[in-house]
Amino acid sequence: MQSRTESGFSLIEVMITSFILAVGLLGIVALQGIAKKSLADTDKQIQASFLARTALEELRADTRWLTANSIAAQNTVITDILTNAASSVSLNNMALCRNITGLGLGLGSGTVTFAVSWQIKNAASSSGAANGAACGQAVDNRRQVVLTSLISEAI
Repeated sequence: MQSRTESGFSLIEVMITSFILAVGLLGIVALQGIAKKSLADTDKQIQASFLARTALEELRADTRWLTANSIAAQNTVITDILTNAASSVSLNNMALCRNITGLGLGLGSGTVTFAVSWQIKNAASSSGAANGAACGQAVDNRRQVVLTSLISEAI
């Protein structure tokens, strides 16, 4: 009698291979959701960074606020200067706050802090930080980009 050499795959080998392939494909599908969420977060961070930098550059470009004769006048001029930045921030469903210390009214140089925040997806609604010392502090249910810079009246 001649012996036949059998070739091919058994049913168990095919089932095990199919199971391993299915587990791998399910892992790839799950990673797509994570990657999409990460991409959305990164996009918001890029937008917020751009908007904070734009606000800072507008404040540096227009120095009228440095020569204001009172804090109230200075705040009015700063609000006027940042009108475009504030509208861009609100169009992107974000909030902008600012804190300016040690500048204007003959105080020399100081720091400017801008924080652009946005609501975390699927979280309870909360508002962004207010202008002043609280600007740049952590806010519940919100993420933010904080930009702090030194500005001198000599510029």
